[in-house]
Amino acid sequence: MLSSLPNLLGITAATTVVLTLVLVVTKLAHREILRWQGTRSAHYLAAIGEMLSRRMVPQSVPRSWATDPIFWDALAEYRLLVTGTDRNHIDRLATQIGVHRALVERSRRRFPSGRRLRAVARLADLATPLQRHHLRGLLDDPSPQIRTQVVRGLARLRDIESIPPILDLARRAEPWEAARTADAVVPMGFQATRAVCDWVEQEMKRPDGSEETVTLAARILRSIGDPEAEPTLLALLKSPNPEWRVAAASGLERTGGPNALEPLLEAIDDHSWKVRARAAIALGAIGGPGVARALAGLLYDPVWWVRQNAASALSDLPGGIDHLIAALDGPDPYAADTALNQLTTSGVLAEATERVRSGVASDRERLLAALAAAS
Repeated sequence: MLSSLPNLLGITAATTVVLTLVLVVTKLAHREILRWQGTRSAHYLAAIGEMLSRRMVPQSVPRSWATDPIFWDALAEYRLLVTGTDRNHIDRLATQIGVHRALVERSRRRFPSGRRLRAVARLADLATPLQRHHLRGLLDDPSPQIRTQVVRGLARLRDIESIPPILDLARRAEPWEAARTADAVVPMGFQATRAVCDWVEQEMKRPDGSEETVTLAARILRSIGDPEAEPTLLALLKSPNPEWRVAAASGLERTGGPNALEPLLEAIDDHSWKVRARAAIALGAIGGPGVARALAGLLYDPVWWVRQNAASALSDLPGGIDHLIAALDGPDPYAADTALNQLTTSGVLAEATERVRSGVASDRERLLAALAAAS
């Protein structure tokens, strides 16, 4: 037993030395690979910059450029930085060199999956309308990472026809993917409004309409902020689904006009406190006759969020401060606390107090300072 100990120690020492050498060689090799890749990237960027400055599209380049992921990255980086005719020149350059063809071909091969994902991501950055049909076909890809890149590419192309299948995809996707899909549609802007509205209206008629996806679609409409979405959101505000009503009220904050006032005034009596809270914010954003008085009633709502949103909206409405001051002297301590908090955070109380000290305060400002001191 003892005689074998030196042999075991020797083997252990030799193994340690070998593993250390392998680790060192691997690190050195990795460093050289990164340095080599950095050099290639710099050369590519310089070449693209030269071609762009000269408005030159070469008749032939090394065949390896079209299939080199580092060249894809350089081309995508340049396209992101430039605008207008320079961006069009990058598109022509990518077509002439064969980058689009290489990216499409690479995206059709399943393995290695990492390289395929990289190709699809670059196709999303560089695709022209000629590749949109290929991108649409990838919406049914089994990989959620691939699908999110595809949606980004279609949105960049402003491919309005793809909006219904994109929203259908969100309907069956995991929550994280559905959220990213919805966010990708927003940059399409006003052009997307009609297609999103049509999809929402059709989904509302389905007996198994997706609560989550309709809510996401309403969020898209809110983010776009197109007044043309108002009729669809008003219809959604009357739906029996409380989450849809919340989403509709939220959307009307940015898209609603005078036609939305009456439905939103009805919504502040909704049995769902979330609807009441969002309707209060929307009414504050739109304004109009009778809005301040209606919101003043919400200062006495049993739910804190509703009271808080109503107070916040009142602070921005004509005559709203008067309602907040009245609540300070009212019978409900919760309403008084909410009003005092809003008057404090908005700076109204501090300004009134300072004017009282300076002897230039109005009757309302003196009343506010006195009621606040007594609270």
